Amino acid sequence: MNDTKNKQTRGRPRKLDADNGLEKALTLFQKYGFENVSVAELCRNLAATPTSLYATYGNKQTLFSQAIALYKSKFFGNLETVLKASNNSSEMFRQCLEMSLEFYLNDNQKCGCLILQGNTFCRNKSLLSEIENYQIAIQLCLKNRLHELGSESAEELADVLMTLMRGIALSVKSETDEDKLYTTLEFFCTAFEC
Repeated sequence: MNDTKNKQTRGRPRKLDADNGLEKALTLFQKYGFENVSVAELCRNLAATPTSLYATYGNKQTLFSQAIALYKSKFFGNLETVLKASNNSSEMFRQCLEMSLEFYLNDNQKCGCLILQGNTFCRNKSLLSEIENYQIAIQLCLKNRLHELGSESAEELADVLMTLMRGIALSVKSETDEDKLYTTLEFFCTAFEC
């Protein structure tokens, strides 16, 4: 009897799809944080052996660093689009908050923000330093664009935007009523004149 279904293939294991694996790892890190995701769990979700995982990404810390860089490119891509499209400070304020809410609800699977809430996702000092650098970069982008738009309080408004964007990320993670989130966002935008 020739049973080909149970035959294992010999030779080298198939190469891990690095991009697809990175997306899956990012999802795990977003949901559970750096410390709460084991190498075994990463291997299971990426359908990889530890050997192929390490060969593709290096260690878990390097994989997290690559995942946070991927997250940053997505977040910054959306943010830069909003900043370029804004014609004045009030419009920028509103569009940044709307972009944040949409990103956290849709692209981010309601998991919070890996960058703005970095210390809740990771306690590793070198990774936190990397995350803090991304936070500084966001703040600088906001401040520079507000300054370009003629705001006399660009630094203070950038601080307010960062705080509200963090608050939105936290609210998205805990609030089940999306309409309430949009109502709150509208309140801030209406009440706040830049």
